[in-house]
Formats: sequence, structure tokens, C-alpha cells
Amino acid sequence: MNIFAHPTGRTQQPTARRQQQGVAAVEFTITLPVLLLLLFVGGEMGRFLFQYNTLTKSVQDSARYLSANIRAADSVAEIAAVNTSAENLVRYGTEIVTDATPPLLPGFEVSATHPVNIVDGATEVSVTATYTYDPIIFPDAVVIPLWQGIQLAVPLTASVTMPRL
Repeated sequence: MNIFAHPTGRTQQPTARRQQQGVAAVEFTITLPVLLLLLFVGGEMGRFLFQYNTLTKSVQDSARYLSANIRAADSVAEIAAVNTSAENLVRYGTEIVTDATPPLLPGFEVSATHPVNIVDGATEVSVTATYTYDPIIFPDAVVIPLWQGIQLAVPLTASVTMPRL
């Protein structure tokens, strides 16, 4: 004889099993916000590292270009052209820029007034660029009472100094 058999022949669920119905849905509802938060934070960290790496690589490329080409520049106009090309490498990833050339990073502006400097002594070149990282999830433009007064934008700065070739 089945211990869960009802005298009429129907089987009943154990009392403990009946009390557990719906618990999985409650547990999922409790853990879903935590899982979504971890997912979004992981995505933002990946985006942050990608943009920082892009900024660093563009500054390195610009310094390498400047280091190789500044010595061959004889006139002030040629030096200005080399500086402009080096600045374009930082902003756009290419020397020659057209109106349709997109920047490497969204909203990217080189913040320094002279981002390409020749260090006194004429033996080194230095390139510095700053980019403000603005998260997608809670950008500063969103007005949420909880987030007011919290600055989420982070300035990223990359600087490279190389010897002149």
C-alpha cells in the first residue's frame, strides 16, 4: 500500500512538497536584480577597459609617428603638419581625416591645448590625451533622485614620452 494513497484511490502530494510550490519563483525574483546588476557592472567594466585601451594605443601610435617624423621636418609649417597628423592619430586613428572620419571614441576631444609637445632639449617627444568616460547605464544626463550629486564620469588620461629617432 502506498503511504501517500488517499482512501478514495487518489494520490496526494506530500505536505512538504505542497508547501514548496512557488518558492522557486520567489527565489528567482529575489536573485534577478543581483544577477542583472552583476551583468551590467561586468559590461561597463569591459567597456571602460576597451575605451582606456583604445586611448592608450592611439597615444602610443601618435608618439611613435611624431618620434619618427619630427626630425625630418625642417620648417615651422612642416612641424605644424606633423603635429596635426599626430593629433589626428590620437583622435581618429589615421593621419588623413575627412568629414566622414569617425572619432576613435564617442565624443572624443583632446583636452590639452597643445596635446603634442616637444620636450625641451629636443631629445624626446611627449603626447598626452584626456578622454572623459561616461557610463551607459547611469549617465550624468539621467535625472534619478538617488544618483543626483554622484559624479559617474571618469577622466581617462594617457601620456607617452618617447625618444626622437
